[in-house]
Amino acid sequence: MHYSDLLELDDSLNPTDDLSEAIYSNTKLDFLLRGANIKEVAAPSNASTGNNESSADEGNLLEEETALIKTEDKEVQNRFKVPTNSLKKVLVGAHEGWVRSLTVDPVSNEWYVSGGGDSKIKIWDLASGSLKASLDGHIMAVRALTVSKRYPYLFSGAEDKTVRCWDLERTNSPAGCQIRDYHGHVGGIYAIDLHPELDLLFTGGRDAVVRVWDIRSRTQVMVLTGHRGDVSSIVSQVGDPQVCSSSMDGTVRLWDLRKQKTHLTLTQHSKSVRSLVMHPHEMTMASCDSTGRIREWLLPGGELLSEFGKTGMDAMSPVINTMAINPTSNELFAGHADGKMAFYDYESGQELSTVLQNPVPGNDTCTIYTSAYDMSGLRLITGSSDKSIKIWSTEDS
Repeated sequence: MHYSDLLELDDSLNPTDDLSEAIYSNTKLDFLLRGANIKEVAAPSNASTGNNESSADEGNLLEEETALIKTEDKEVQNRFKVPTNSLKKVLVGAHEGWVRSLTVDPVSNEWYVSGGGDSKIKIWDLASGSLKASLDGHIMAVRALTVSKRYPYLFSGAEDKTVRCWDLERTNSPAGCQIRDYHGHVGGIYAIDLHPELDLLFTGGRDAVVRVWDIRSRTQVMVLTGHRGDVSSIVSQVGDPQVCSSSMDGTVRLWDLRKQKTHLTLTQHSKSVRSLVMHPHEMTMASCDSTGRIREWLLPGGELLSEFGKTGMDAMSPVINTMAINPTSNELFAGHADGKMAFYDYESGQELSTVLQNPVPGNDTCTIYTSAYDMSGLRLITGSSDKSIKIWSTEDS
């Protein structure tokens, strides 16, 4: 059956968000259905009693009051400038499934893209929150997104095992704006990134390999093997190592693209590594895992610089699914499975503050799955299991 035929199938045939997450986390389904590892987050007492099914497509925005910053260490507060993070906008019902991926336009900083468990890709105006375009094509959850700095192209990866390229200058074309697809993965795609200078696309997912594509010819130019679990995150840079990947096998691999093999394997994480983030201005990166630990690495040698937050017996905390670095304030954001938002000083690794993200009315949980800062560092965008997108202001009150 051709993919175009599959698009006409009933949406009820798509896996539920719970099923997709169970597959990703290698969780037994009966264990999941009993409610294990799901921590309820109480709804805010001052929450508006609006209709949680309001369509974000119609631009309905829910304005929330300023979120409370919980600073646990007064010495840290005195030493560092505590970030001010007020919740400015909530796009209720942004997707009909969990919001799984976000990326900001890296050129104009005027819009961003989201992907959800409803298989939709949506493009939003960053200032107003209005919907600019909705892209159909994937038939399962969209788990990875990246936008080119050199071409008007958006790349997406989904659980339907396909990678697609969209020409954003043709979003209003009756024929659609999908111009290429890349077939080769034999499992869902969870990670994607573009080389900053070469026409190379890196993708990874459930089949435990990193595939490298020529974005114009759609040719698979190499396959990087070595991981023994799902590839959860990929980051690329100009210098060596030009690509790094993390996996559910608990390792981070630094790849030698010239020799097409692993240059170095980082094994300091004890559990599955969920996300990598490359610093925008220096040769360092951070990794996080399912125990709540964050580690900072010096590249290209992979030396461990620091471990963020608490260490020892008190270090365990809920799973971290996503991280982002503020390009102007040098703060690192970490989004947890229980809705906790943690902010760290990237240089020292010290935790600055935490915010508990509450679910929108009508939802019991608010697992944070994806995040992104805009280019100015003034706005943080998060996507979560309550099917909403939240925009936080980092400006001082």
